Amino acid sequence: MNDSTIDLMHVGRERYVAAHVLMTAAGPVLVDCGPGSTIENLRAGLAAIGLRVPDLHAVLLTHIHFDHAGAVGHLVAEHPGLTVYVHERGAPHLIDPTKLLASATQVFGDKMEYLWGTLLPSPADRIHAIRGGETVSFGDRHFEVLYTPGHANHHVAFLERADDTAYVGDVGGIRAPLLPWTLPVTPPPDFDLEKWLTSVDLIEAWRPRRLFSTHFGFYDDVAHQLTLLRQGLEDWTTTAKRLLDGPGTDAERAAAFDRHVIASLEGKGPAEAVAKTAAFSDYKASWYGLARYHRKKGAPA
Repeated sequence: MNDSTIDLMHVGRERYVAAHVLMTAAGPVLVDCGPGSTIENLRAGLAAIGLRVPDLHAVLLTHIHFDHAGAVGHLVAEHPGLTVYVHERGAPHLIDPTKLLASATQVFGDKMEYLWGTLLPSPADRIHAIRGGETVSFGDRHFEVLYTPGHANHHVAFLERADDTAYVGDVGGIRAPLLPWTLPVTPPPDFDLEKWLTSVDLIEAWRPRRLFSTHFGFYDDVAHQLTLLRQGLEDWTTTAKRLLDGPGTDAERAAAFDRHVIASLEGKGPAEAVAKTAAFSDYKASWYGLARYHRKKGAPA
């Protein structure tokens, strides 16, 4: 059986959040698993390729944001033998998600259940903490682990050297098929421009043949994608600083940033695709991550 990408149809959005199934001699391995709100879609996607949750051998998490890892507690509850690989900084929050839930609830409020479903704790003995620099193996398939902060301080990427595919989560940018233009996403609290650019350099140094992004799928034009990502990071960071230095409230600045990003997408694809992308992309949330970054940089030592 070949590897498969499952479209999790998050809040009805086609080809926006993916879980990827790697077929290995040790058993199927998921790269990211999506949020708890899409657990039924994940089960259905597995069933479509003849699999069930108890057939899974492991989950490789690029990071613990809900759209990538929110369903993992459900999977472990259903399959107690499952092993979850996650960066050591993210591991404690999967074991005890109390702080993670409290922080997210402040941001998403009464939309938490709709967007993300429930986040269940995972037993500590099912969590395998990784740091970057090691290789994880499943049968004859081997994945180098690279620590890639910048989007999140617990982000990692995985490279399968056999076919030079890098699984890059969000650190390689978002490129939804509706609008095939690479953009960053910069939520609080961990965005860091310098660390992210260093992570992009490290991914490029791997010389991957193709990238797999959770949002969404495989892309062979690696140099083009990473060039667009760098441009987006520089533009977003510069724009946020300009808005911070100007008048207005944070809410007004976030709204202005949202308008800037949407305007920058004009001509990058069909007008309908730009409109649909803008309708479900919350660029205001990314502004708050950028603002926190600038304020932290400007704080007295």
